[in-house]
Amino acid sequence: MGLYRNILVVGFLLAFLSMYSQHYTTQLFNTDNGLPQNSVKDIIKDRYGFIWLTTENGIVRYDGLNFLVYKNFPLNSQRFTYFYGNPEKDSIFTGGDYGKTVLINQKSPKVIDNIKKSPSVIARGYINYSLCISNYTYSFFFMNFKKGRYFIAENSIIYESQHSNSRIQVIEKPLYKNSPNTFVIGETLFYIDHNSKKVRKIEEGRFTATYDVPIIADVRSKVFWNRMSGQGFVLHNNILYRCTYSNGAFKISRLVQLENVIQSTLMSIYYDEKYKKLYLGSSTDGLKIVSLTDFISSKKKNPKSLAVFYAIQPFSDSCVITPEGEIYNRNGLVKSKNFGKNISYFLSFDKYRNIITRKEQTLLVYDKQRDFLDFQRVSTGEETVKDFLFTNGKYYVLSSKQKKGSTEFTGVLSIYEDWPYKSLKKKYFFASEPTRIMLTDDGNILVGTIKGLFKILTASDKIYNLTAHNELSIRDVIRSKDGNIWITTLGKGFYLLKNNNLIKLPVDSEGNLLSSHTILEDRNGYFWISTNNGLYKIKESMLLKYVQNRNFKINYYKYSKEAGFNTNEFNGGSNINGNKLKNGEFVLPSLDGLVFLNPLHVKSYYPTDLYIERARIDDKEHFFANTLTLTQENRRTEIFIDVPYYANPDNVVIQAYLDDEKVNKWMSIGKERRVSLGSLGYGTHILTVRMLISDQQQYIFKKIKITVPPFFYQTLWFKLFTCFLLLCLVYLSIKWRTSFLRKKNHELEAVIQLRTRILSETVNNLEVTQIKLGKEIEQQKKLIGTITHDITTPLKFIALTSKEILDYKEMNISRMERVLNSIYKSSNQLYNFTKTLKEYADIYNEYRTDETELYSLYELVDEKKILFDEIAANHNTTIVNQISEQLMVGISKNILAVIIHNLIDNSAKFTRNGVITINGSEKDTLIILKIMDTGIGMDEHKIEYYTKLQENIENEKLLLQKFGMGLHLVLQLLQMIESKIIIERNEAKGTSFQLILKNRKK
Repeated sequence: MGLYRNILVVGFLLAFLSMYSQHYTTQLFNTDNGLPQNSVKDIIKDRYGFIWLTTENGIVRYDGLNFLVYKNFPLNSQRFTYFYGNPEKDSIFTGGDYGKTVLINQKSPKVIDNIKKSPSVIARGYINYSLCISNYTYSFFFMNFKKGRYFIAENSIIYESQHSNSRIQVIEKPLYKNSPNTFVIGETLFYIDHNSKKVRKIEEGRFTATYDVPIIADVRSKVFWNRMSGQGFVLHNNILYRCTYSNGAFKISRLVQLENVIQSTLMSIYYDEKYKKLYLGSSTDGLKIVSLTDFISSKKKNPKSLAVFYAIQPFSDSCVITPEGEIYNRNGLVKSKNFGKNISYFLSFDKYRNIITRKEQTLLVYDKQRDFLDFQRVSTGEETVKDFLFTNGKYYVLSSKQKKGSTEFTGVLSIYEDWPYKSLKKKYFFASEPTRIMLTDDGNILVGTIKGLFKILTASDKIYNLTAHNELSIRDVIRSKDGNIWITTLGKGFYLLKNNNLIKLPVDSEGNLLSSHTILEDRNGYFWISTNNGLYKIKESMLLKYVQNRNFKINYYKYSKEAGFNTNEFNGGSNINGNKLKNGEFVLPSLDGLVFLNPLHVKSYYPTDLYIERARIDDKEHFFANTLTLTQENRRTEIFIDVPYYANPDNVVIQAYLDDEKVNKWMSIGKERRVSLGSLGYGTHILTVRMLISDQQQYIFKKIKITVPPFFYQTLWFKLFTCFLLLCLVYLSIKWRTSFLRKKNHELEAVIQLRTRILSETVNNLEVTQIKLGKEIEQQKKLIGTITHDITTPLKFIALTSKEILDYKEMNISRMERVLNSIYKSSNQLYNFTKTLKEYADIYNEYRTDETELYSLYELVDEKKILFDEIAANHNTTIVNQISEQLMVGISKNILAVIIHNLIDNSAKFTRNGVITINGSEKDTLIILKIMDTGIGMDEHKIEYYTKLQENIENEKLLLQKFGMGLHLVLQLLQMIESKIIIERNEAKGTSFQLILKNRKK
């Protein structure tokens, strides 16, 4: 059974050794860029996602962007070695001075007393054994396991059982050159037997299994392991292998071949499987982060060779070919067909899959049947081929032609039946240089030029400019799997073509997508968009959501050179700017190599959580939990947002807003991940922060309460004390004043008596004046009657004068002029008199006539509604006109307008944050008009008063001073048009006025 297991292990190892080397990028950190010291002793990741390092000058927390250094502990020394404890239980320890330990808990370290239950040093006899938690070891050390403890010395391994207190001598012979021959994977102890070149497993003090792993037993190898992470590695000839143990099987797999790594200075290794990053701690060189990439830049092995690529086409399931005939796969140049120096921007196939390249105005067609070794030349005359397409049995050739005497080009699309430039079927001409061609599903043709996008309707041969007056330099035209057509441009972003309209999509925050080269779509519906500065990824469904709702926020995922490119600048401008291979890989040309990727294997890394618990207040750092307390004297506050994220920081999207800002708008947080606040007024403020966590545009939210205490003079107790003090001052002032007035009382009595006499005389005068006014009012009433009577005088005079003319058949001119002059003066006097009276009498005369024209009640109410809309809006009140536009009435318009005006006025005055509703209906000969508000409501006494007043309006005494004139006028006018009003309080809130109007219809 043991032999069988060993055979499996060796087979597994050989399988991994045959794999190609993992590509990677590296970052080096030392005292020049963040570390407090260049010796990194141990590396671990806590439960919150932060990476922790021990150095000889403090402890360091790393979040993927920044290093946070802790080195001011109350200890004699800031030198730390290894971590121990349990990260999942948020208990990470590292040793400090004697009797002191540093505990890392809640993302922060603090000094505590040593834990007696978990000692870091145990004495056995005269020997002190130190806790061993990783490959960082001492001469004498011990290891703790669930069932016992191992003591390892220079020449022995002793096991002590926790249950039986028994001691077992596991091995008793000199260890190989005093090197660390034991290591732990997970919770299993292994011993390296250099003599037999094997690895032996130890359980409860006994050897229970043997594994044939010669690489580990090789004296040139170095084993790295860590109990806290459960990881194990072996470094052999600069190749790093991962060691795993599960279900009785010990496995070793090749991870990466490292360069420029000095084995003797390498002290600690941690591998982050989520982000595929390898952290290497050195005793002299600081921290090196090795990122295992999913992207591969393929080019010639010769470093001096030019690696600029443009047009490429698939050559096989895993290879592409260039216009020069060079064939590349993900590992580099495979072979070359030696096509020569052809134009780099054009490459295509004919219907026989022959390869077509171009040299100026000549097409070179390489014969597939002859393995592309022979070719024929096809002259294109004065035309330069830009794009080439064979489909539906026809050749479509898109070419440009230079204008005579100009540096500009025109375009032509030629359609051939059998072979280009031999059997021409149709030609279409364009005024600008063409770039791309595509056939739509309905048989029409899209042609892109440097100035716009055109659509050819093949049925009518008509050409339509889809960009209208907007100039767009078209880069590429792409059809997605669901039939959508996408357009990339130079400098103007990219667009969706829908119903012959171009819909512009938003670009990234840096504006790199303004010049997009092409779009490749994977099987999961993601778009991969190459630009001059990075590769962007977005799901098509997210773009379509924006098309449906322009308020939908789009965030693109960016891959930059840290992901495995040699350069961020991809290339476009060719007839083909990217390829999909049959093996599932995408290939994109760049300024430094061909970028190969498998879109289904490349991950998008999003942060999962954020922590807001640090702030810098006036250059001093403070820690807080949920609530940050500031003062009004603080000039500047920076709140840090800690995000453990170890991929491209451009993909961390954090936004925030403060609740008391005038503009309630999400503000983007920069790469520094901090929110800067100025001076805040006293009170409680809420800072809301959100962060993007998925490519489905999902966010997580965090809220922080910021409290700013008031100054003493802004507190409630100070205001109450001030009020009390003022009241006391007022009381003392009144008391003093009263005393003063008493002293003056006798002096004023004479003056008061004098004034009383004067007032009595004034009252008498007022009574006389009142009598005079009464008489004057009576006189005015009589004057109205007199005026009415006096109207008859000029009328009678006109009649007599007219009769005089009729009686005298012969009249001289002077007599005629006198008579007519008299008639004119009397008539003019009467006209001016009656004109003045008519303006005051209209409102009283209209209701008496039956000649009222029908009009729309809705329009009348809407006129009044417009008058009061602004007033109501100031009270946050809405006026709603629910009257049917077909309801016609014949009631006196002037009178009804005054009534409605007064009622809406009342409602608008007494309604806040509510609604005024006006509706009307017709019932037999009556119009029911109802005005309802949600205001404070009319007092029951007033309602009772106006109800009684309406019933006895002629005899009731009017309380104008108490209740005002408005509703009295309404009641008077309602009596004039034989109508009534019902006033009621609403059950919920406000008052309703129901008018029962007598309608007069023609």
